[in-house]
Amino acid sequence: MNYMADCLNQFPSLWLRTAAEADPSEPLEGDARCDVVIIGGGYTGLSAAITLAKGGASVRVLEGKFPGWGGSGRNSGAAIRGFKNSRTALIKEYGETHGRAMADFGSHTTDVVFDMISTYGIDCDLKRTGWILPAHNEAGMRRVEERVRTWTDDGIGGLDLLSRTELSRMLGSDAYVGGMIDREGASLNPLSYARGLARAAIELGAAVHGETPATAIIPSGSDWKVETPRGTLTAPTVILATDAYSDGLSQEVDRSYVAIHTYIIATEILPEAIAATILPGEQAVSDSRRILNYWHKTPDGRVLFGTRGTLNGPRHPQDFSHVEAAMLSVYPQLRGQPIAFRWAGKVGMTRDFMPHIHQPKPGLWTAHGYCGRGVAMASAYGKLLGETVLNDLPLENLPVPNTQAPRMPPSAVRNAGIVAVTHLYRALDVYF
Repeated sequence: MNYMADCLNQFPSLWLRTAAEADPSEPLEGDARCDVVIIGGGYTGLSAAITLAKGGASVRVLEGKFPGWGGSGRNSGAAIRGFKNSRTALIKEYGETHGRAMADFGSHTTDVVFDMISTYGIDCDLKRTGWILPAHNEAGMRRVEERVRTWTDDGIGGLDLLSRTELSRMLGSDAYVGGMIDREGASLNPLSYARGLARAAIELGAAVHGETPATAIIPSGSDWKVETPRGTLTAPTVILATDAYSDGLSQEVDRSYVAIHTYIIATEILPEAIAATILPGEQAVSDSRRILNYWHKTPDGRVLFGTRGTLNGPRHPQDFSHVEAAMLSVYPQLRGQPIAFRWAGKVGMTRDFMPHIHQPKPGLWTAHGYCGRGVAMASAYGKLLGETVLNDLPLENLPVPNTQAPRMPPSAVRNAGIVAVTHLYRALDVYF
């Protein structure tokens, strides 16, 4: 049994217990040919499959375990619009035209999630209550203010600054100096959402094959052959949509990101008197730290709380002790409340902190590097990638980064760098 499968068995998530949508996938049986093979049954792959199947393409999705097994089913469930980089930073980095197009694309990513849920009747506990960004210090508050100012100047509504008093009332905590709310944010059960996307893809004519890991992508004339233990798929187009779980399938992708573990805990269902003091508006939250904390209150009255994990992932329940300490620093009223769930997942981080759509070779596509914004961004990137393949759109015209992500150093250096940068970021978070 590999490490991540063992981690899932040892530390099952809250979402596995509470997902309303069933797993609709079936294993591949034998060899087949189609128009597009998609490797990865997460938000990117399933959104692309829906778009392609709706447009008349024959599509097969390969997933090593089950839809949502990777990051799409292990995240906190926060749907947040926009790139991590501010509108000002995007324009500075990519120029006025492309930077503004990227910012506009980012401002509508949650719309893709809401449209998918509404169109296909996905049962995933969607709560469109907003996303709060608390500032952990004055430097963080300046970044929050800049985001609100630039978005508002461009006519994007739904954002409001929050004073310390307003924020304290909304959070049920005095741990932050101020912040903002984006009323277009939301929370959901991420595994149920992934399974609902898989069901929708199947209803549109795509095949979704669980328990069918891709083991190799091999060029074959003008086609590609994707090998699995259960058969071989042949297609002119392959989409690699595995993000932080891509190891070994494409050297170009493997060299362009690092996989960071994120750890999440969830309390037992809280006594009503305590639950009432925390997030009475039931918003999703993630703070301004570089090594950020994120949390929300679940529909059944738990607090879910997460932050950065260790390099190699958890081995023991004690490995989550720093997550509980972070939660108690924000909500001391939770001291003594039992922790019911502990789990972990991997986040794909690129060197420029931007997700990329790229075509490493003719007919081979990838989208990855969501840097912790995967619920909305991966859904939107998958839809965009499906439209690009379906309509043969020029890669250079896409309103997102459309070149290979900057190359990372070799793995040994990369791992040492992750540890060093984590320590640096924690130090910077104290003052900046």
